Amino acid sequence: MSNAGKLRGFPSRNTMDPHLTLRDALALSPTLYPIAVALNVDAVQFIRLDEAAYATASFLDSRLLLPGVKSAIISWPDVREAAASLGARCQFIFHISHVGSTLLSRLLGQHPCIFSVREPAILRHSTGVYAKLGGPACPWTRAEFDERLRTFLALWSRTFQPRQVAVIKATSYVSEIAEYLLELAPEARAVLMFVSPTIFLKTLLGGAMGDIDKHSEDRMRRLDRWLGDVSRWVAPLSAGERVAMSWLSEMLALEGAAQRAAGRVVWIDFDSFLTNPAAGLQFALEHFGVEFSEPMIREMLAGPVLRQYAKAPQCPFTAESRRQLLQTAASRHADEIQKGLNWLDRLASDCARVRDLLGATKHLSNFKRN
Repeated sequence: MSNAGKLRGFPSRNTMDPHLTLRDALALSPTLYPIAVALNVDAVQFIRLDEAAYATASFLDSRLLLPGVKSAIISWPDVREAAASLGARCQFIFHISHVGSTLLSRLLGQHPCIFSVREPAILRHSTGVYAKLGGPACPWTRAEFDERLRTFLALWSRTFQPRQVAVIKATSYVSEIAEYLLELAPEARAVLMFVSPTIFLKTLLGGAMGDIDKHSEDRMRRLDRWLGDVSRWVAPLSAGERVAMSWLSEMLALEGAAQRAAGRVVWIDFDSFLTNPAAGLQFALEHFGVEFSEPMIREMLAGPVLRQYAKAPQCPFTAESRRQLLQTAASRHADEIQKGLNWLDRLASDCARVRDLLGATKHLSNFKRN
């Protein structure tokens, strides 16, 4: 397919004209969404998403490929050429896992000047590729990888309204390359979301150990990259120690981005946010350079978002529900929580960087700039 030809593979509907060139279609709006890369044919799979579909989706990934959804496979050279005139004008939300990032993204998305883009699958895929750069298993050189990710950032930066700015909420796995993404988009700002080790231990031990068990080995490798050889600290680990190790691995990635992009990132402790959501929401909007009023903040918070489970809005969930779950976890998993905290303390006594990080997190709880 050539950009000189017509855009085919989709039915004509909404504002999309099947007679548009690919370049014009991509520039018109985010309606054509890049959902996956096809490495075997060096191409990109696109689907159609309207503004309501973006607002509804918790994950912009293969879960959107439902029966009957139309898609088109477009060669990478055609995508690159068609997107050449687009620029990366976006902001980011980076975070450790299970800290309310989807909730913040949904709240921000209610503002007329913010277009929320949640967990694009290609961004997660790119994180895995980044770890292989320079190795025999990597399909691209560093220059090729940079070019491709810049192109995707430009595609994710498109908005439906000219006044909007895209706020990309990455999956926690992507925090490993947060520093790199902020280099690729030098004008971008980021919110870094986290919770204390104690809250993280209660949350994960209380119902999300599947995430820990699935990703522990990868997080151990990442921890090794951040701190050097930590083999004496990571095997064998109890459940609580694995959770603590995961918290540390993800926090070190965020810390790396904060140090490299000082002045462009702010930290939000999710528990502080829930204690005063109005102040937290204002803090994020100010950081992203978006104007607001107090009545607007009240209206954004008065809606249903704060009373729903953000990743599955059909399920009711509140700050009080979360408090009760944490209280139950604290009782049921007291031994493992303490094991996790003790593991962090032992590592901190042996590693200045860990010690400094633990100290710093105690001072990041009241919407402070980095």
